[in-house]
Amino acid sequence: MRRRLPRRSPEETRALMLEAATKLVCAGASDTSEEAVSAALAHIRVKRVTEEATRIMRERLGDDTAPAITTGSIYQIWPAQADFQADLLFHLTSRQAELVPGLPESIRRFKEAVDSGTTWQEALNDVLTDNHENHRVDPVYRVLLGFYASAANPRVREALGHYGESFTEVACEAYQALLDAYGLRVRAPYTVEHLATTIAALLDGFHMRWIAGHPNLEDPEGDDRWSLATRAAVTVFDQFTEPA
Repeated sequence: MRRRLPRRSPEETRALMLEAATKLVCAGASDTSEEAVSAALAHIRVKRVTEEATRIMRERLGDDTAPAITTGSIYQIWPAQADFQADLLFHLTSRQAELVPGLPESIRRFKEAVDSGTTWQEALNDVLTDNHENHRVDPVYRVLLGFYASAANPRVREALGHYGESFTEVACEAYQALLDAYGLRVRAPYTVEHLATTIAALLDGFHMRWIAGHPNLEDPEGDDRWSLATRAAVTVFDQFTEPA
């Protein structure tokens, strides 16, 4: 006798669909076709997402016979394909706006660095190295880069703006924690927001150059713990700050 499964709420179905679509987007990041390059989300169709969402749901339940998620139930959440893709884009940008390492982890590292006598330069390099290495291989980051070419679209521009603002807000907290830990402050007329924005723009450029395979990105001083990207970021941080 086939067992009855608990009904999913629309919010649970929405979360499952977005998770499934994210997996497909990440898989599609390695697609070199012209279609995939020109429109990173155009190939993410609702039918494919329901199939992936069904697979995820059945795997979690341990039941290969669990009823499949239907496209009909999805259109109750997103009336049109464009509505789904717009929601997915915001989901991707929200995920990407998280710090790597996370804010609590970054703050913990800064405090431990002070206690161990580590310089702020070394402490900042430690955190930014992890950030740089993560972005270089994160498929979602590569997908988002492709949307800058379509920023004339209001929904794309809004989503990218949401990503930039959200990331800067969290980065400001991390940089302020580093400033406080080492008795530093941002020199006038700059603000911590200017500092976070500048370093983010700098690192974005380095991420893209690494992804494209450009040379001369290693540390000029030959230290394997550093890179040209983190040397440049630390130099910017130094120029924007002074003793409190």
